[in-house]
Amino acid sequence: MPSQPSSFLADKLARQFRLLERTRANIDTLVAGGLLTDDAADRMYEALFLSAHVAIEGFIEELFLGLLVSNRGVRSSRGDIKPRIEVRSHRIARELITGAGRKYIDWLPYDRTVDLAKLFFRGGRPFDDLTQTQKQLLSRGHIIRNAIAHRSRYSLGQFERHVIFSTPLPPRERQPAGYLRGLFRASPAQTRFSNLLAQLLLGARDLARQVEWRNARIDAA
Repeated sequence: MPSQPSSFLADKLARQFRLLERTRANIDTLVAGGLLTDDAADRMYEALFLSAHVAIEGFIEELFLGLLVSNRGVRSSRGDIKPRIEVRSHRIARELITGAGRKYIDWLPYDRTVDLAKLFFRGGRPFDDLTQTQKQLLSRGHIIRNAIAHRSRYSLGQFERHVIFSTPLPPRERQPAGYLRGLFRASPAQTRFSNLLAQLLLGARDLARQVEWRNARIDAA
């Protein structure tokens, strides 16, 4: 696999999110026309958000492995993004990160990505360079994902504490699907689902820009 800019991965994520957003808009149109029940729309919104979660994890994984693999992954013009070890194969890089007996990597909640970055990259860069607000957004998305996927008392309690907070919402919007379908703003109309995808994409693009920010810390020193 030839080296590629990190913006390529962010653009790929944007295309995935645009497809999810078009599907979301079609769902709302069907509900408004009486052709789809609210319960069916709830399940579809949940499926869309799970797909978004998979997509953002895929972005993080491709960027992480791409930066770790020498000369065959993701190009970086920053002089301070340096792997602690030299890896020449994506397969070997994956095996190093997953460890023995595991077939997948947990990138979220984002603290896990930061912990891995500190092990494999000097200073954890660029993954630890996201702002605290951006990291919290990724963690909040993971909490919503868990509330949808598990529906346990614990996961729903986490959703209530860390996503709903003290926001006064009608009972339906205090559940994951109703929360996602609820309006983030009325004019122009935007659902919380759409807003979350937009914010996640902004964070991904910011991370991609930091990878390509030439000698960022060296120039600033």
